Formats: sequence, C-alpha cells, structure tokens
Amino acid sequence: MASAAVAVGESGQNPVTFGWIINKKDDLIWFIGSVVTSYAFLAANLVLVKFGLSVMIMTWIWALGFDGPHVFGTISRTYADNEERRKRAKLYYGTLSLFLLGPALVLAGRVKLLGTEAWGPVFFFFASLWAYYHLVKQHYGFMILYKKKNNDLAEIDNLIDRAFILLGMTYPFVRFLTHSYAARERLETMGFSAQSESVWWFETLVFSAFVVSLILFVGRQAQRLYLKQPVNAPKLFLLAAALPMHWIVLRLLEPVQPAAAGALAAVATLTIYHNIQYHRIIWFHNQNKYAREGSKNYGAASVISKSVWSYIGFALLFGAAYHIPHYTIVKPDSFFMAFIWGGAFTHYYLDSKIWRVRRDAQLNENLRMAGANASA
Repeated sequence: MASAAVAVGESGQNPVTFGWIINKKDDLIWFIGSVVTSYAFLAANLVLVKFGLSVMIMTWIWALGFDGPHVFGTISRTYADNEERRKRAKLYYGTLSLFLLGPALVLAGRVKLLGTEAWGPVFFFFASLWAYYHLVKQHYGFMILYKKKNNDLAEIDNLIDRAFILLGMTYPFVRFLTHSYAARERLETMGFSAQSESVWWFETLVFSAFVVSLILFVGRQAQRLYLKQPVNAPKLFLLAAALPMHWIVLRLLEPVQPAAAGALAAVATLTIYHNIQYHRIIWFHNQNKYAREGSKNYGAASVISKSVWSYIGFALLFGAAYHIPHYTIVKPDSFFMAFIWGGAFTHYYLDSKIWRVRRDAQLNENLRMAGANASA
C-alpha cells in the first residue's frame, strides 16, 4: 500500500506531504473526487425543479442505491460481527433504545405534555440537525485520518483545522435554515421566525467566526511553508472538495419550492458524497479484518464481506427494506416516521463510537494506520 506517495525527507526540505489512507488512486477517487456525485445530483435536481418534475426521481436513486446501503455498512462491522457484539454488547444493544425516542416525543405532543404540541416538530427538527452534524463529523473524521497519516498533529494545527472545518460547514447550514423555504416552514411549526433579529445576529456571528477561522487557516499554511514545515496535501484536497460543495449546494437550493422538494433535494445532494466515502472506508476496513487470508470466522460479518458483490447485494437488500416503507408507506412527521428515524440515529451514534482510531488498536490495524501518531 502506498500510504505516503511523497514523504518529508530527513532534511525537512520537502514542502508537501502525501500520506494516503488507502493509496493515492483510491483516495482521490473515493474520498475526494466522489464529491462530483453531489454536483451531479445538484444539477439533476435543479433541472427537475425547473421543468416541474418531482425530485423523488433522484431521491429514489440516492435512497436505494447509496443511503440505505451505507447504513448497512455500519451493521456489517457491528451487529454482524459476533466478536464485536460480545465485546461491546452494552453499546450495541443499548443504542437500539434510540428507536423509542421519536415515538415517545410524538406521543408527548399528542397528549400535550407540559401543555404543548410542539414535541413532535421539535423531534423532527432535532433529527435534521443530527443528520447534518453526522455529515460534518464524517468529513472531520477523514481530516483526522489524513492528519495522522501525515504527522500533522501540532496542537495549533489541530485547533485551527477543527475550527475551520466545523465553522465552514456550520455557516451554510445556518444560512439555509434562515433563508430556504424548506427550513422556514419547519421553524415556523415550532413557533420561531427565521426573520427575527436574534436569528440574524446568530447567523452574522457564525459567519464572522468562519471568516476568522479561514484567515487563521490560510495564514497557518503560509507560516508552515515559510518555516519549511510540510503542508498536508490530502487534508487540503479533502477540505477543498467538501467545504465549497456544502456552500454551493445549500445556497442554490434555498429558493426551491415547494418546501418538501427543497428539503429532499438538499438531503440527497449533500449526503451522496458522504455515502460513497463511507462505503469505501467500510469496505477497506472489512477487507482488512474479515476477508484477509487466514482471518477467523466473525459470523455474518465474514459472509457479508466474502466479496465486494456479497457486500453490495446485502447492502442493496437492506436499503430497499429500510427506505421503501420510508418513502411510500409512512407519512411525514408521523409516529411511524419517528420510529424509522431510529435506524438513522443508531447509525449516527454508533459511528461516533466505532471510528476512534486513537483508542482502538484493532481499528488502527484494520485501517492500516501503523506509524501514524495516535495523539490527535
């Protein structure tokens, strides 16, 4: 594996490092270049809207072909792995309680718990926030892997990089909440006005903080070059792919009407890049753990990961079982929709626990992070 196409020499004169997670070709195709799928979805959705066609055409392609299957990717290395289930039973089975959260809040709204019906709308708004945060955290996670692979772990860089990516992805979402038809409708159901002065001040504050983080980030890269310290190229490629895409997609989808069309277009367009990245890192992990020669039997996980075709087949079946009821049978904002969100919540929460490279020696081995500093 070519984990470092260009390394810093002993003299420290090389100005750029190229430490890849898998290798140069795979990383550029799957982790960075796959952002083109989001731009393709954006163009397709805008064309559909222009000609008065339903964005459900692209939503079905995304849901069945990419999103439902990527939720299965988490299952393939957690619940399907008999060793993992034994070691982390409390985590895996306890997380299933998240299926109860949405239905409980919807019922609380129906009985006007504490005198309000807003519990249901609040839950679905919270679900949307967590979904977006999940996207941001995955991009952040890939950035951390590139930082480890390139020994880009100085505290000042960790602080600036973290602020830059988090603020850079938060601002376009905040703006979308305050300017799009899709988000305004949701806010109004909870009694909030997107046009209030407090909301305007919050948006301005987030944008100002992002500008500061951008100045610090660019300045830090210039300082590293001046000091003859190496610049982490894969990290810059990843940020250049992910951040502008979020700004462009959310800005261009702001005026889309009706609200449901704008929301669906935004979700599918932003998430397909995330889905493709996730499938590739899952398959890399699963190959290294379950499919390598001489590996022991991990139960269903070994069967699923026997070949890429078996993984794809199981993933597509799961995606159909998960999303067909979601988009055909279940009514939006209903009790059963709240239950279905539990599948996404389980995926979000487990993902926040199972990719902690610095705390999991086996995960380091399965992602071939040997030699990467584990202090970030």
